[in-house]
Amino acid sequence: SPRTRTPEPSPSLPPQSPNTRLDPEGSPAMEAFGGFFVDEKAARVENIFLEFLKRFKEPDAAEPFYDVEMEAMRSRESTTMYVDFAHVMRFNDVLQKAISEEYLRFEPYLRNACKRFVMEHRAGENRAPIISDDSPNKDINIAFYNIPMLKRLRELGTAEIGKLTAVTGVVTRTSEVRPELLQGTFKCLDCGNVVKNVDQQFKYTEPIICVNATCQNRSRWALLRQDSKFTDWQRVRMQETSKEMPAGSLPRSLDVILRHEIVEKARAGDTVIFTGTVVAVPDVMALTSPGERAECRREGPQRKNGSGVQEGVKGLKSLGVRDLSYRLAFVANSVQVADGRRDVDIRDRDIDGDGSERQKFTVSSAYATRITNVSIK
Repeated sequence: SPRTRTPEPSPSLPPQSPNTRLDPEGSPAMEAFGGFFVDEKAARVENIFLEFLKRFKEPDAAEPFYDVEMEAMRSRESTTMYVDFAHVMRFNDVLQKAISEEYLRFEPYLRNACKRFVMEHRAGENRAPIISDDSPNKDINIAFYNIPMLKRLRELGTAEIGKLTAVTGVVTRTSEVRPELLQGTFKCLDCGNVVKNVDQQFKYTEPIICVNATCQNRSRWALLRQDSKFTDWQRVRMQETSKEMPAGSLPRSLDVILRHEIVEKARAGDTVIFTGTVVAVPDVMALTSPGERAECRREGPQRKNGSGVQEGVKGLKSLGVRDLSYRLAFVANSVQVADGRRDVDIRDRDIDGDGSERQKFTVSSAYATRITNVSIK
């Protein structure tokens, strides 16, 4: 009889311990995904990251660092938690590797860990809660900074898709702030069934098929705006600096997507450091350009070719090429002005005149302080 192989455990994360086990009542991270699929590795990353937020302390500090950060969030009335990636590296090397290499996969779980951390530290008598009982579905966003490996724009390729990366460049153009649909709730126009939490894949995305077993609707949907989730969205055009551009080459540009509270943080002419991840997005403009319009038609029944056989659908070759039209973009979770022209810190707070809180973090100093013995790859 054929022998069965026992699957080997994944070496990426340490075995489960009492500090990293899943919640007996089910991970809260799965509530946002409908409970259909449980990513066990991602859930363990969420729990370890939650322990990091609870326990990490500076050497001479009396209380955990991110307890102080949470109080700063409350005073700013902010929903973004800023996390120093150097702290993650000092706390758990396996955790920092998991976040660095698969950030896009773990990002919803990291945000949920921040929300759990905030929910466990409810407000006292004289403090307003960050998440009130009136808005339990309010999200807590996460923003990383102080990434050791600072990339140049020319170094961003398909190999960096999904990884946590920091890139520097000059902002050349910014768009207006617009609402973006993050998760849509749709109503089937045939049977009236409601489908919730449909993630938008960088374009307007409807459910594939109705979940009602007796309904086969695939195209007739109505968006329920009051039950959907929107956020602020801005597109920024970034160009590589003259110092990074090779001789005789044209400057390269890349679209950067800003969301939530980091919109309007970068202005045209600023030299900035964006932290986030590279994604491949559908090139919608190419799909709708007049010069590449789809030509798909069926000839009449009397139309025959020279061999006497009726012709079928035409234009499929160009249609297939158009379906593979993608481009790279950068989804940022934090923006840091690095040229020193505007005196604001990573949290966009105005710096006092004495300069006591000034963060002297420029592009040149970032390159000088690279940690070469730590590789994200």
